[in-house]
Amino acid sequence: MAQDDEDRRAWFRREILPLEPDLLAYARRFCRDGQTDPEDLVHETFARAIACKTWREIGNPAAFATRVLRNCALDALRRRKVLTITAVADFERIEPIDEAPGAQSIIESREELQALADAIAELPTQCRRVFTLRKVYSLSPDEIAVRLGLSVSTVEKHLVKGLRYCSEKLGRRNERKSKADERRSWSGIRDHDAKR
Repeated sequence: MAQDDEDRRAWFRREILPLEPDLLAYARRFCRDGQTDPEDLVHETFARAIACKTWREIGNPAAFATRVLRNCALDALRRRKVLTITAVADFERIEPIDEAPGAQSIIESREELQALADAIAELPTQCRRVFTLRKVYSLSPDEIAVRLGLSVSTVEKHLVKGLRYCSEKLGRRNERKSKADERRSWSGIRDHDAKR
């Protein structure tokens, strides 16, 4: 359970926290009547996001966070005793922000794909052939064994070796990237707090 909580916090720091500037800009669109503070909406969004038990199932964290923020804004609107015409009209007019992957997300995906290609290229020749036939061409271990003149058990050993190597290589890369992102994120918070 503690590990799951730690994984969830790491996911939050990696996927949700960097969205703060975009979420704040989006929140301002709901707060033009001066009744709600945009930073309060973003903090409420963060609180709900980090408490989400189904975080592993979220395929698009940016879209998830904007939906949560929109729900927070709607809840704030409902809590008011008196609703202004402007607030209701603004809320109905505001469209959700674009949920298509942004340039940064596309760049990161390409970098991760290149890192995987580099890891595969580093495998020993026979291991690389087996791994490529299985993962790229979707051949079964039996088909690979026939094609390469190997036993099925040898094919399976090469697959395990290839998977383990690539997983460890990408895991180390993602760990370094996550630590770098976390350092940037926390230094940004420190800088922001220092300016206040």
